[in-house]
Amino acid sequence: MYGIVVDNDRLDRIQPKILDMTRYLASPAENGGVTVTPYSPTVGARVSGLRITGDGTVAPGVRKLLYDALLRYGFLSFEPGTVGVEHFEQLVSLFGKAKLMNTPYTPETGKSGQLNTIDASTKKTRMNYIWHMDQVFQPTSPPYTALLGETMPALGGDTLFVNATAAYDLLDPLLVAYLETLTAVHDADTMGYLTLAYHDLEARAEQRRKYPPIEVPLIRTHPETGRKQIFVNELYTHRILGVSRRTSQALLDILFDALSAPEVQTRHRWESGTALIWDNRTVQHRGVPDFGPQRRVMHRALVLPKEA
Repeated sequence: MYGIVVDNDRLDRIQPKILDMTRYLASPAENGGVTVTPYSPTVGARVSGLRITGDGTVAPGVRKLLYDALLRYGFLSFEPGTVGVEHFEQLVSLFGKAKLMNTPYTPETGKSGQLNTIDASTKKTRMNYIWHMDQVFQPTSPPYTALLGETMPALGGDTLFVNATAAYDLLDPLLVAYLETLTAVHDADTMGYLTLAYHDLEARAEQRRKYPPIEVPLIRTHPETGRKQIFVNELYTHRILGVSRRTSQALLDILFDALSAPEVQTRHRWESGTALIWDNRTVQHRGVPDFGPQRRVMHRALVLPKEA
């Protein structure tokens, strides 16, 4: 009878990689009565105690607390009562300046010049429900996106977020070395974004001229944190260059698999009055269409650097 020798080191090598959580776990932080608490182990934080009214004045220490937390956690969720629609741009101004970028399905809000409204009863395209980073079909995309939930479903209508840096940390270093030599094409119409949003053929053609396909790295480095991340997404990444179509799809599937790992994701539950801002350079998101006929009305600001 032969015995079986178990090589624990080899078992470790054949198991999926586990994140080093010491790089992510953090304790709550506070300044001036404003508290930031982690929302999940790898992405997101809750902000409580902040109120934006009138001129929107916020102490410098609180501003720094919020900005540092946004870089660390990827998104900040502000409790209901933090801000109303009339002062939403003042909250946005803590991080940059709002820039209106709308489509026929996301019109100007009518309540503030640089916001647009996302109303599920009129926006019937499915783009919200595909993993993406906002506007990354442009050479320079907005660093932040902010949302304010005006009327939210009693149940359902959540938003999923994934930390693309944590997803990168799940990859084998030898694979990463190869991926860093590759680039991909980002195209606004990869999954029909322009086709579905612009029914007028001339308007659609103008958008395609305005936003031609661009070449981007598969792996890129965050300009402020210096951390690497996966930079492909299901909505806009068309294919990887320099390899066959099958190889391209196989590599994309590996990266999409890392981005879909539950340990690098969280599910944000909305309430009416909740505000949210995320780092669009490292966090991907998608909505969940599970709220049926309930109303879901949000106001959005794409946020550019103040000097832009």
